[in-house]
Formats: sequence, structure tokens, C-alpha cells
Amino acid sequence: MLINTDILKQYIPKDLDKFVIGLSGGADSLCLTLLLNEYAHDNNCQIIACIVDHKLRVESSTEILPIIELLKHNNIKYKVLVWEHGNINTKIELQARQARYNLLYNFCKSINYNCLCIAHHALDQWETFFMRLSRGSGIRGLASISPLSNFKDIILLRPLLHFTPQDIKDTLKYRFNITEYVKDSMNYDTKFERVKWRQSYELLSSNKYNLNIENVNKSIDRIQRANDCLDYVLQNNINELYNNSYLNLKLFKQQHIEMQIRILRHIVNTFFPEEQIISYELLERMAKSIIATNFNAINFCHLVFKRDKTKNIKVYIEKRRNNT
Repeated sequence: MLINTDILKQYIPKDLDKFVIGLSGGADSLCLTLLLNEYAHDNNCQIIACIVDHKLRVESSTEILPIIELLKHNNIKYKVLVWEHGNINTKIELQARQARYNLLYNFCKSINYNCLCIAHHALDQWETFFMRLSRGSGIRGLASISPLSNFKDIILLRPLLHFTPQDIKDTLKYRFNITEYVKDSMNYDTKFERVKWRQSYELLSSNKYNLNIENVNKSIDRIQRANDCLDYVLQNNINELYNNSYLNLKLFKQQHIEMQIRILRHIVNTFFPEEQIISYELLERMAKSIIATNFNAINFCHLVFKRDKTKNIKVYIEKRRNNT
């Protein structure tokens, strides 16, 4: 499938008119940038392509030069951000991702743009699902990548999430006459978990297993609907369950464990909105501890949950966290 602006616009909220695009120079982000440039012209919007140089490879600073020339040729505004760091020997992929998002977020805030566009595609969605499935994730985790979400106080938009890598490469070739783009060698390094899943796609999507992008992503869409439904129920009931730093223990015990887990995650995120990643298994154990008959107090994610004279639970930040 060739992607054009008529197809793309169904994945872009109409009330958004300023976009920062995370541009790595690879096929996916390059295609997204060129498509959003068309969309911006047609809909009187503004875009800025933002290139993050991670300085993890010797060639990273020179391989973006042709991309910059392409941006200039298309009159696309751009900004290059550099990740300054020392030697990194562990969790390279995670640290690079965190640094990239923080640099892009800070840039968005500096120019007063509230939407960051990322070029995740359908195979990224497939990989994420199996990575999380292999860790025993719950519904929220298996919902994988959302096409529209929040990062801190800005919008994360992923307009290419329903398109395959082949759709993207065909669009670059036949609509924009581009066949050369940055190929990051780290995308082929099997020491990274995502790369291992990517290389397993041919086997798992074969007729033997039939776990192809279309079938798996259809399930992901349905899991996302279920997750959205549970979030809706939580938002409509949270004030009765948790208010003014007090958790109503009696009502909490009446909830299904899935809702208990969401309540606990909500409480943590209320205190620490930027700390989003809490393991499902840890939340399960916490919920079971609270409903135990002998529960008195417990420390959880830098918070203290303590039962008081009202038989409800007071939640507050632990002292050592306050002192840091």
C-alpha cells in the first residue's frame, strides 16, 4: 500500500496543528517526515524535524548530512540535538531511548509545541507485543503501543502504526523517489531483544504458526479496546476509592484484582507522574498484601501505604525519598 495524506489524516487528530517529528534518518521516520510535510501544506500546519545524534557510532554525525540536504531541498525546518554522555556499557538501548525522548520532549517545550510524532510502524507493534508476552505482561502491557498517548504533558502521536515496513519503503520509493536512507547497524545486533524478535518474524508469521502482523495486530487492537474500557471504569470511580491521599480500604477490597492493580498504578502516578513503568507482578503482590487481614503498612514504589485509625490507608512519600 502506498501512503498518501488522505490515508494518513485519519490517524491525525484534527485539533493538532504543530508537530515535532523524531527523525532518525531511517526509512520509517523519513517517510513520516515527508508525509507530514505534505499534510502540513494541505492543512496549514507547522512541522519541525528533530534529529537526535546519539553519538553511539562513529558514523552517526556524518550519515545524517544527506538527510539534512533532503530536508533543505523540501524546505522542511529541522533541528539537530546531540546526546552528551560518557562511556555506556550496559542497557545501551534503554538509556538511548530515554535520552532521545527527553531531548525531544525538552525541545518541544522550548518551542511551545505539544505534539511529538514518532514513526513506529506495524512491525514495531508486533515486536512489542511478543516482548511483553514473553515477560507475562497483563492487559495494559499487551495493549502494546498506542497510536495516541501522552509523554509527560505532551502528546505522542504515531500515525504509521498501522502500516508495514514494506508499505513505508514502497511509499518512499514510488511517491518520493527515495531508495537510500540511514541503516543503523544496531538494528541488526542480536544482543538487543527487539532485534531477536524481529529476526523471528519470518518463522512465526509462516503458515506453520500464522502469527503475522495482520493477525497479531488485530488482537492488539481488541486488547487496547479492553484496556481503554477498564481505564474508563477506573476514572469514573477513582474519587470514591482514593481521595486526599487516602485509599478506601473497604471499597478497595470489593474491587476485582485487575481494578485493584490499576488503582495502585494510578496512586503511584499521582505522586510520580514521570515514573510510568511498574511491573504487573509487583502490582499484583502489592494488591494481595493490602487485602490481607493482617495488613498494617508497606513501602511501595517510594510510597508508604499505612492503615490508620479510620481503617483506611494513608499514602505518603517515604522520608528517604523526600530527603533526596
